Amino acid sequence: MAKHKIGKKELKQPDQFVGFWTRASERASSYVSSHVRALVIGASALATVVIGSVVISQVAETRAVRASEALDRVHRIAAADLTTAGTPPKDDGVPHFATEKERLEGALKELDGYFKSPRTPLFAEATLVRGGLLLDLDRADEAADVYGKLLGDRLDARLRFLAREGEGYAFEKKGKLDEAQAAFAKLGSDAESMDGFYKDRAQYHQARLAELRGNPTEATRIYHEVLEKNPTTSLRDEITNRLAVLELK
Repeated sequence: MAKHKIGKKELKQPDQFVGFWTRASERASSYVSSHVRALVIGASALATVVIGSVVISQVAETRAVRASEALDRVHRIAAADLTTAGTPPKDDGVPHFATEKERLEGALKELDGYFKSPRTPLFAEATLVRGGLLLDLDRADEAADVYGKLLGDRLDARLRFLAREGEGYAFEKKGKLDEAQAAFAKLGSDAESMDGFYKDRAQYHQARLAELRGNPTEATRIYHEVLEKNPTTSLRDEITNRLAVLELK
């Protein structure tokens, strides 16, 4: 089967968290095996990722489990099938909506209804989810504020990386490429603090921004560098597609 190649129009849009969050769950599960598992939703696909929260007591663990269940419910609302006229919605325990916008707003309302206080377990993870939902709703200003506040707190290194990436997407969506470039550049140092965890993704963003700035030569150089230094990178297909489009220019 021929691989789908990304068109020029697609290159102008921020890439989505789809594969990233799926791959993050695989790596993070072993990276934080001694922590409570929490479901965290990324932008667009809102895929789940396992992120840790320290267990400090049996009571705290119970509260963390409930918070994890709350995040899971938000995910299921955001991923639920849209309703169609004349067809009853699936009876899966979550509300269904007619449009994508209504569905995202429903998920956001559910999230905000549970995670009202910073003392709620998994509040930082839920805030990351909130930023992703706001991005999908084209509320980039609000998303940038959410990520900015998160980065001002003492976050776990993995959460800081995700918040930094979200901030970069928010600035990019607002058309502020200088700020986006700065945010994505900091991903490199964030990755170094985690023994290179997702360093390939940090470089990938630098290449994407080079494309958006009209520098295909630099973008091509960085893409090839990622493939050469990380031959098994999970971004291989995405990078290959972008390189194919660049060769057509």
